[in-house]
Amino acid sequence: MVGETEMMNSYYRPDMARFPEVERMAERMFRMAGVRPKDIDVAQLDDAYAPLVPIQLEELGFCGHGEGAAYCEGGDRLRVGGELPLNTSGGSLGEGHIHGMNHVIEAVRQIRGASTAQVKGAELALVATGAGGPAGGLILGR
Repeated sequence: MVGETEMMNSYYRPDMARFPEVERMAERMFRMAGVRPKDIDVAQLDDAYAPLVPIQLEELGFCGHGEGAAYCEGGDRLRVGGELPLNTSGGSLGEGHIHGMNHVIEAVRQIRGASTAQVKGAELALVATGAGGPAGGLILGR
């Protein structure tokens, strides 16, 4: 069993390239939704710092541990029309950092078919935040 201190912050963990709090949250979120990472059509992730994205992709199960940077390389997988369109409204870096609320709004737009960067046929949208701290997430479905 992991203590709350380890789950709540990144400062004293043995591997700084892992976010066990995101991994635990993802396991529960996918189980509750009854879907798997491959079922997700579009994702909105915490991108306040560039290294957060590849690590979250690993912890959320979109790729294996240590494969996140390669998954992101070139950006083709993450663009609209790619394998996993990511932060389609520009994310925190492009749209504004309001602690994940903009990610939720964009996920709703995607599911409604109202995004300015609409993913064709988006049925499931994932939102995750809190990398390096308390983690939270949700999966929205049409």
